Amino acid sequence: MGIKKLFFILLHAIVFAANAQQDSLRSVFSYGATLHKGFIFAHSREVQNTANSYPTGFQIDFNWQLADAKTWNTCYCYPKTGFFIQYFNFDNQILGHAITTAAFIEPYFSFTNRINMALKAAAGLSYLTNPYHPVNNPSNLSYSLPVTGFVSLGLGAHIKLSQRLNMSAYVHYNHVSNGGIKDPNKGVNWPTAALGIDYKPIAAVLPVREKIRYKNYKGKPPRLDISAFWSSKTVQAGEKDRWMIGGVAAQMSKQIGIFNALTFGAEWNIDNSLRERLKRDGKTDISNQRMAITGGHEFLMGKIIFSQQLGIYLFNPSGYFDPVFQRYGLWYRFTEHWGVGMNVLAHRQVANFLDFRLVYSL
Repeated sequence: MGIKKLFFILLHAIVFAANAQQDSLRSVFSYGATLHKGFIFAHSREVQNTANSYPTGFQIDFNWQLADAKTWNTCYCYPKTGFFIQYFNFDNQILGHAITTAAFIEPYFSFTNRINMALKAAAGLSYLTNPYHPVNNPSNLSYSLPVTGFVSLGLGAHIKLSQRLNMSAYVHYNHVSNGGIKDPNKGVNWPTAALGIDYKPIAAVLPVREKIRYKNYKGKPPRLDISAFWSSKTVQAGEKDRWMIGGVAAQMSKQIGIFNALTFGAEWNIDNSLRERLKRDGKTDISNQRMAITGGHEFLMGKIIFSQQLGIYLFNPSGYFDPVFQRYGLWYRFTEHWGVGMNVLAHRQVANFLDFRLVYSL
């Protein structure tokens, strides 16, 4: 069976499944294409060799716009979910090219009858063609693994051209990084402007629903999350030996809106890669532990929670790290009390480590 024939069979299968969903108006399927043009943000001295580069990209989107009453009552919106396949030419021989597949969620808010504003968050994996190599590509300090993490945040508008056809205009901030799994890992950051179209195989009108003021969250007590996390990393670029990182955290989360919450917490970790680095520098009397307080925000999207935090170290004796850090997390609550997730801790624009965690909620 040829590749082209297989592609069309897959596409018709997706459309058939989408049409079955549309019968009950639970979701509306569409597919589309998007063009990107942007620039590399050379965020540190080590990656100035990527400046003055202007990436060009193309992506194919598969979208399901949720239209059921439960979704409406969660956010008073009809968000899109789905996935895309994306290609980028970084316009830089050091960085090469990227092929990405990512899942996204896109809250979709009415502005007029024809124009809708949207915020699009995506996460996935990128295959990068030219990673760091001590002989073949020693100048690439941006990434060192051929497969690495991808995240993107976009703000834009959808313009209704007909019952089946929409046009979109967006600005995106895109980032690839391995979360500190392997150095060098300064990351690639590239903002883009994007134009796209999407097409609905079957025209469907989204239901008009009343905004019922659900205020039950105001009576809810704060949620207490206790988590254990672990990771590993090398000490220097190109090394194979990895050193374990482990820690615990406690956090209070107070819901302040239908899908917004504020957080405050504390955490402790012990970093064996830091211990090895201190040993090599002859500083064996200095602790490899860190303690911090954190504050931030959560997007509550049903069982999925996306968090952003700012942390301040209370105990950071090595002196190797900034006193302030950022953390971004995504976790899934598979029961009322238990969840699993991933978090990235970064100092300024450079990731320190990616952790995996088990969370228990009281």
